[in-house]
Amino acid sequence: MNVELNHPEEKRVYALGQKMFFYRGGAYDFACATCHAVDGQRIRLQELPNLLTKQGAQAAYTTWPAYRVSQGEVRSMQHRLYDCLRQQRFPEPAYGSDVITALSLFLARNANGGTYDGPAMKR
Repeated sequence: MNVELNHPEEKRVYALGQKMFFYRGGAYDFACATCHAVDGQRIRLQELPNLLTKQGAQAAYTTWPAYRVSQGEVRSMQHRLYDCLRQQRFPEPAYGSDVITALSLFLARNANGGTYDGPAMKR
């Protein structure tokens, strides 16, 4: 991964993704950071990566698309972000929306230095 932010629009979208990562809302008053900004966080038996660290972002971002065994389908990073927002009870984002694009860029930039390791298999 080598995501550079050279263009002013890239910098604006990255900043929007960062803002969205920390934005609390929905019925549970969660943010992406609620679950993904702490080392060692778990939901049920699944360890959640700290997406603010290079290692955590690389482990998460570089392994999508992935075959989700629990769903029996190949899913994209875009779908994963959509599903996280749905679980937080945020308003449903449209595919290709600015929010999904901004969060994707934020995660991609945080994963700089990693090697793409997809498609992968997830539970």
